[in-house]
Amino acid sequence: MRKWIFGVLGVILIVALGVLTLYLNPKLSQRIFLKPSSSFDVAAAPAAPDYTDSASWVALPDREDQADNLPPESDLKDRQSDAEVDVFFVHPTTYYSKDGWNAAFDEDGETRELLEEGVMRFQASVFNGAARVYAPRYRQATLYSFMGEEPDAYAALTFAYGDIERAFTHFISTMNKGRPFILASHSQGSLHAMKLLQEKIAGTNVANRLVAAYIVGFSIPEKLGADGITACRTEHQTGCYLNWNSVAADAETTGWKQTTKIWIDGQLQHIAGRPIACVNPLTGTLGGAADAKANLGGQPFSEAGERSRALIPELTGAACEDGMLIVSPPTDDEGLTFGVFGGDYHIYDYNLFHMNIRQDITRRISAFWKR
Repeated sequence: MRKWIFGVLGVILIVALGVLTLYLNPKLSQRIFLKPSSSFDVAAAPAAPDYTDSASWVALPDREDQADNLPPESDLKDRQSDAEVDVFFVHPTTYYSKDGWNAAFDEDGETRELLEEGVMRFQASVFNGAARVYAPRYRQATLYSFMGEEPDAYAALTFAYGDIERAFTHFISTMNKGRPFILASHSQGSLHAMKLLQEKIAGTNVANRLVAAYIVGFSIPEKLGADGITACRTEHQTGCYLNWNSVAADAETTGWKQTTKIWIDGQLQHIAGRPIACVNPLTGTLGGAADAKANLGGQPFSEAGERSRALIPELTGAACEDGMLIVSPPTDDEGLTFGVFGGDYHIYDYNLFHMNIRQDITRRISAFWKR
């Protein structure tokens, strides 16, 4: 009996030491639980999306999809049928698997559910009151690509951008038909949108039709290097970009400021202390602060299949501090705390400011026509 007890205690000790090791060494945890076991190989990549086929788009203005969603108990309308402006929306990471470095563009299961019931429903839908929503599916890089420093991680992100570049080219040449447009994105999508701004929009005739770029939830430098396209300094400025990263005052932000991979100077590299743009979504201006009274209404998340929740006015204030957007939403609401780790409200960047973003979109479109 004594040997059995000591044996059990030994197993418990080994497990405890293993858990402690993983806790103290997050890089090791990431490699074990998130890193794909195989090397990146273009030849083994999933089939490419065909952007002439509607199945390669997760949202289109003339089709029913989750980008048509409207908050209940509101007077908001889906005006995509008569909107005079388009939005090209690049979705964030919804693929967390270690089965491969890049997802299939039509990946099923949790990847699809998060994309459609989460991202389209609560992010892309914010544009439907003033713009027609086009959102391509693409072979997104798996989450570990942002954490690892192996060449495979960089290759996966570069590969994913290739799809977005092709989708944008098709959008501009075939779908947009010379109309004004908005570039919008979140997280991984904003990494790709950053490169689009630098290489496919800035310095071209297309830039003349850019209302604004909402490249949210990423480390976007104040000096992006996109010819003539800067961070939006005022609420009526057009042809500029908006970015914010929602965090609590005590959140750890070293990763955002030092190690996040960005496209800059023609290559994928770390942000490395470059000043990050923070356009306050409550005011539409670069920097500054506003209290909760300025918040016209945020929308909590709802589970897939559940009815969307109503807007909550004065949900949180917001203050730009050293490139981060400091927020303080309620901490007793699961619709505002699910997925929050260490005070990082990353997945709520759009939700917390739903109505203010809608107002900002309408205001900049009006300013664009006046210009």
